[in-house]
Amino acid sequence: MAIQIDKFNIHGFRGIQELTVENLNHINLIVGDNNCGKTSVLEALLLLRNPSNITNTVRVARVRETARILRASSYESFVDLFSKTSDDCCIKISAEGSEKIFEYELKGECTRIILDSQELERTTREIILGRRRERPIKETEVNAFNGQLISNINGEIRQESVLFHEYTRITGMAIEREEPLKIRYLAPYDHIQGGIINEIISNEEYKKLCVHILQLFDPNIIDLLVLKDKVTERYVEYIKHQVLGNMPISTYGDGIKKVLSLANAIAKATNGILLIDEIETAIHSKYYQEIFSFVVLACLQFNVQLFITTHSMEVLDAILKTQDYSNHPEEERISVITLRKGSNKTLSRVMTGKQVEMNREAFGFEVRI
Repeated sequence: MAIQIDKFNIHGFRGIQELTVENLNHINLIVGDNNCGKTSVLEALLLLRNPSNITNTVRVARVRETARILRASSYESFVDLFSKTSDDCCIKISAEGSEKIFEYELKGECTRIILDSQELERTTREIILGRRRERPIKETEVNAFNGQLISNINGEIRQESVLFHEYTRITGMAIEREEPLKIRYLAPYDHIQGGIINEIISNEEYKKLCVHILQLFDPNIIDLLVLKDKVTERYVEYIKHQVLGNMPISTYGDGIKKVLSLANAIAKATNGILLIDEIETAIHSKYYQEIFSFVVLACLQFNVQLFITTHSMEVLDAILKTQDYSNHPEEERISVITLRKGSNKTLSRVMTGKQVEMNREAFGFEVRI
């Protein structure tokens, strides 16, 4: 298991004015009180997936929208990336590891601009908070961000101008497939969206391991399939059941879907980084030990550096128990990062998994605060 990055710094991103974290490891658990910035750390790291491409920034800005009934406009999501405790619009993210440097900077100002009729002609209707906004038919004054996106990948510096306003179209934005740093992100409820076994079924041995884990929930589960529906001609994901036959995955509970989405995401992040927000979502605590042991083993198999947020001490303990500190004290694969809001920056404490386990056993140590 490789360590892709061993330290990072975040400046001016969402609720984080300033944060530096060092001594990262193969498995990194991020804990802390509500609203201390755990999810924001994952999103900030996701900006490094393709730091020179503004489309990636826009996609990160929209990550939280999937769980909202009333979605903000694209522009509102974009400007929400900037810290509200600072007067300037400037985000800086940097990370180092394996003799590589990744730097991201988005800076500029939120202002008002006038769009002429030609510019407006290139825009379309947009849904904002459930109300349909009609495209203006003449020049109009709108809110806008005007600035620059600057990236540095191992000394290769790129810079481009950015103008993002209330009528900027997201559809049609170019997505660069080249990723200087391979990063995948799993939100708490991504498991309900489907498409959660495509990577699993391409690896027969890994599929067998995943089926074995699913048998914790139902011992009659024997296979995973993707079959073409004869009526719709669309491909559908199935679980093969010894008694019920082929059952669409959509008919199963969230626990099974969550495990499959975790397994699929690990395979997608091969030789890269996987960010998992609230890993415990939809999983009953009685399955924590087996499932998280599987997650750690799979990350080792696919060479994935893992970043996890959690509110649960049970999750923390279960992941610590995946390590054999008694017989192999020299093997340390876990860092536990505790975040806390300070007056003008976010404070962090980094401890090794062994340090946390020893203090938990001896003193009932509460690492989340």
